Amino acid sequence: MNQTDQKKVLDAGFTIYRRQNEPKPIIKCLTLEHPYAWRKFEAFETKAARDRRMTELLKNKKHIED
Repeated sequence: MNQTDQKKVLDAGFTIYRRQNEPKPIIKCLTLEHPYAWRKFEAFETKAARDRRMTELLKNKKHIED
């Protein structure tokens, strides 16, 4: 999905999340307020904690993972 496609999805009311491992486990997101720049959403001590949080976020029908 390119930036134009991501913007279309954001315009439809979705939030896009992405997992990142380096330098430490974090979740980044794209929102309608910042559609062209990934922003750090939350940082975690372990990958397992990050994955549990991501599972919770993805229960919302308007949240998707990149």
